[in-house]
Amino acid sequence: MNTRNSLLLLVAALVFVFVACSKEKSTETGTTPSGTNPTDTLPGPGDTTGTLPGSNTEVGTWKFISVQGTGNQTAEFSQLGVALKAVSTSNFTSQDNGGTVTFDSSKMTATGITMSVHTNATTYVYQGSTILDSLQTPLDQTVSPQSSASDYKKIGTDSLNFANGDFLDLLTGGLLPNPPTGCKVAFSGNTMKMTIVYDTVTTQDYQGVPAKVTLHTVLVVNLQKQ
Repeated sequence: MNTRNSLLLLVAALVFVFVACSKEKSTETGTTPSGTNPTDTLPGPGDTTGTLPGSNTEVGTWKFISVQGTGNQTAEFSQLGVALKAVSTSNFTSQDNGGTVTFDSSKMTATGITMSVHTNATTYVYQGSTILDSLQTPLDQTVSPQSSASDYKKIGTDSLNFANGDFLDLLTGGLLPNPPTGCKVAFSGNTMKMTIVYDTVTTQDYQGVPAKVTLHTVLVVNLQKQ
């Protein structure tokens, strides 16, 4: 096998970190549970549409619309004694979405969540500032209907923290190496966005080649009030 093909195979393996299920130690954004549930977790009087005053609350039943994601990964490694860097980017909006999410003032329940993700990671391989090669790697993931539940606490007006990290893992299609436990929330009319920012730096080993892998991912769960 020539050097170029060997390099491309190695880079393709590194790119696969985007959807790897290995559980590595990492740092995640989120908030620490503290205090009591604020009064704004209670729905406003007569609020059935999510558009009345006092509707900036997660409480209620929501239709799962989609997950939008952007990912950036940098893998630093050495091949044949030469220091190289592979920079990969990916973005997607999930398809075939279904299911509902229900909040009361302390518990969140997801029912029948399903989705599929079909996208490509674009990777450029650098030696210093010189581009040596590039490739496209398909990323495909399908989540069959699943359900989950978790207690949660609202921190201030724009953050949720979950006792069960597997809950957000389900809502984001299992695309992160570690289940997240916290998210930011934002409301607009009858829609709610749950934003998870995930950052991790790990050392991965691929066919005996160690690589420092830095991953930054932003996932936005879109919900519509029923």
